Amino acid sequence: MKKPIKPQKIWPNYEDINPFEGFDDAYLEYICSEKVDTRIKSNFARLPALFWPTELYSFGRCYRLWLKWPDILPIPVYGDHGVALSGELQEHEINNKAAYHLSWYKQRVISIERYQIKKVVHITHPWVMYRKIAGYNLKEKAKGTLIFYPHSIDRVEIIDYDWDEYFHNLESLEDRYKPFVICMHMHDVKKGYHKKLRKYNIPIVSAGETLSPLFVDRFYDLVSNFLYATSPTGGSELFYCEEIGVKYFILGKEPVYYNFSHPQNPLGVIKPRDEVAMISHQIKKELFSSLPPENSYEKKQFVSDVLGLELDSLAIAKKLKTIFFIETIRLLPAVSLNILLRLKSNLSFRIKSLFNSKY
Repeated sequence: MKKPIKPQKIWPNYEDINPFEGFDDAYLEYICSEKVDTRIKSNFARLPALFWPTELYSFGRCYRLWLKWPDILPIPVYGDHGVALSGELQEHEINNKAAYHLSWYKQRVISIERYQIKKVVHITHPWVMYRKIAGYNLKEKAKGTLIFYPHSIDRVEIIDYDWDEYFHNLESLEDRYKPFVICMHMHDVKKGYHKKLRKYNIPIVSAGETLSPLFVDRFYDLVSNFLYATSPTGGSELFYCEEIGVKYFILGKEPVYYNFSHPQNPLGVIKPRDEVAMISHQIKKELFSSLPPENSYEKKQFVSDVLGLELDSLAIAKKLKTIFFIETIRLLPAVSLNILLRLKSNLSFRIKSLFNSKY
């Protein structure tokens, strides 16, 4: 049997971490910083992206391992960078030089194809393919609940939310859901929100910097320790958790997101963008808001539709390799410049690694 492919070291300064102990503020801030990649003992350097969504959240590394695509070559297509439940492409997904857009949610693909703005390719989520190749599975001693603090983004914040009530309701749950650990997004750690959550005396962890090629490994290394996961929203992590076997439940009032100045959304309270988004959001709430969370055919089918689990992965891989090759030739001037930047970045990474081998 072929040995699973995993990095030798996922967490800088540790051979392994105990998520139930959490991270202190210094380590949280470090793992979420841009300097983390230059200080880990890893063969993977952060490389410049030709199109940022297909490199963010370790997507580039997942595509390369799955498709055996050379490390030196950029990913020459655009795509979803998480679980997108909307049936419409955002402005940045339309106005780019890529000819193809990769997506995994069945209903989203159908909707995008109807508008014929971009050539959309329906694929299995690359994280799922990576998880299977790398051999991440739920651990035998999994226990407790990982709380995903719903993350903000640049210039978009959650407003008027009663976190005291939320954490009180969590603490009131049965012992089967304990112990609790909070998982935070890089954006919120950088904004210092982790310090505000310390008053709840719950350990805090993070998968860290989203541009890190090891982000996907850190995510699965964390969630595989838990039987349950939760949040008041149910973001992309809901589907990743359910796929690996962590039972997810939505608890508490739904937060209100307010866009203060982000250019990709209308100003004010953020609402579902279209009919596909509204229907998908409602299905998600109906399926995952009950306690205790139980398996069901409806849940399994929804997760499968969202992540593209029923697709023929071998046929997809063959199709993507052909597209990648053709698009690399078509975008050769941009690809050539990107390769030069990658060579420079890789050299810089190796030099810094020689001097920064210790956290």
